[in-house]
Amino acid sequence: MIRALRHFAVTWGALVLPLFVCAHNGEFLLAKLTLRPDGSCVLRLTVDTEANFNLQNRAQLTQAADGLFLVSAGKETASLGKVAGEPSFFSETKLDPAAPLGHTPEEMVKAYKLEVVEWTWTPASPKFLLRLPEMSPHTVVLWLNDETKPVAKPRWVMMIAEDESPLITAATPLPDDLKLRMLILCGGVMICLATLFTGIGLYIRKRRRDSRRAQA
Repeated sequence: MIRALRHFAVTWGALVLPLFVCAHNGEFLLAKLTLRPDGSCVLRLTVDTEANFNLQNRAQLTQAADGLFLVSAGKETASLGKVAGEPSFFSETKLDPAAPLGHTPEEMVKAYKLEVVEWTWTPASPKFLLRLPEMSPHTVVLWLNDETKPVAKPRWVMMIAEDESPLITAATPLPDDLKLRMLILCGGVMICLATLFTGIGLYIRKRRRDSRRAQA
């Protein structure tokens, strides 16, 4: 059934998923990819160890983490662990309210046994894909949190073995020399404004002082 529904969720923002996973459905792995303005990426994957049959504790997640995703940029494909380095692991008890799963208020207040693995890296190429390896036993709901577009509606996709995400484009950070020029420009503008307002203040004080002397 999942493979049939996958064809409806091959692009960001398909409509069938919220209907299909309107309940908690802890067997899914929830993967949140945050694109930061400085060009770095944070992939945070959450597992409900009480509901997931493949990953039932921290030890199993740690063992599986390196092979959960592949990263493809151009003609090159490598494991996420090779591209992003060692991840961090931690536990949580509450669902992410930003997840595009239509969680009910009752589900949001419940406590769960959640294990989280998180990678942070700056991709060599700003355009890349995330893939699930061949024979991957996992079903992943991947959604995009683009901090350069904070008001945009999150885009998401459901993935199973051998699926790949739509093209992901990380932010392109400003070159260091351009950052320096902008910093100098902003500093110059602030100094000019401060000088202008100081001059206006001194002028007003002088006018008031002259007015009081004339009245005396």
